[in-house]
Amino acid sequence: MLPQTIATNQHYSATRLAEMRDALGKSLSGDTFCVVVTGSYGRHEASDQSDLDYFIIGREAERSQAPHQQVADILGKMVTKKPAVNGPFSSYITAEELVNRIGLDGDTNSITTRRLLFLLECEWLYNEAGKRKFFDDLIANYVTSSVTRESIARFLVNDVIRYYRTISVDFEIKTREGDASKAWAPRRLKLVFSRKMLYFGGIIAAAETAGRDYAGKREKLSELLQLPPITRLQTVFGEKSLPALELYDRFLRELSDPEVRARLDGVGPHDRNDTELRSLLDAGKGFSRELIKLLNDRYGTDHPIHEALLM
Repeated sequence: MLPQTIATNQHYSATRLAEMRDALGKSLSGDTFCVVVTGSYGRHEASDQSDLDYFIIGREAERSQAPHQQVADILGKMVTKKPAVNGPFSSYITAEELVNRIGLDGDTNSITTRRLLFLLECEWLYNEAGKRKFFDDLIANYVTSSVTRESIARFLVNDVIRYYRTISVDFEIKTREGDASKAWAPRRLKLVFSRKMLYFGGIIAAAETAGRDYAGKREKLSELLQLPPITRLQTVFGEKSLPALELYDRFLRELSDPEVRARLDGVGPHDRNDTELRSLLDAGKGFSRELIKLLNDRYGTDHPIHEALLM
């Protein structure tokens, strides 16, 4: 049985996602684009405190056909908190950029963010088949026909590691530069919990591809990565995942509480010993220990995931 807050938030997410899909489905037409959501809705962890990180995906040649304002008007009426102005969301993303621009100078932080969130914590809001096509094209780019049975989806592992380390480094620099665009303590806790869950969910999906040919690797990745991260953890580890999920549940419970959230919003980088924050950060360390235990228990020392994580 799932911890209470996780179960509650999953139910809330499923209800709201169904409402958004229904509203968009009744108002939009065409199959040259899809609308997707990431963030807490994509992870099925949303509450009434959650914002809506959505974007439209389509081909460059069909950009002008995308109903930007119509989507914004429909979804804007359904959530209280909107995506950040000039942020990586609520915009049109070309499939060419999302699927093919991996690495080198053209792969900016915004592109990397959109790609990894699309892969690791994404749900469709309009045109499920279109979303699935772009999703499978991206997986095929990570796992080419040259990948051997003995290997894992290492290209994916490297990109997941790169993304997680990049957001960790960026958080540190933004803190030093005094970026006050968002509350510091909730951002710190998200890095410790939800971003870590996202990272771990990508790593274990890649680990599960060991011993499969390239087609089998693609199939396994598609199967696992379409699941929300918590469900992915349960699918791979079963009841052994419960200690980690109980700690994660506390994080969700605290940040869903308006009073706790309001207090944490006022905690800055110079208040790192704040009692409430410190207690949650300590729980985050316990969460890390539980995830490491799951990894080591399932994958023996000779499993290729360990080498991939280190070298």
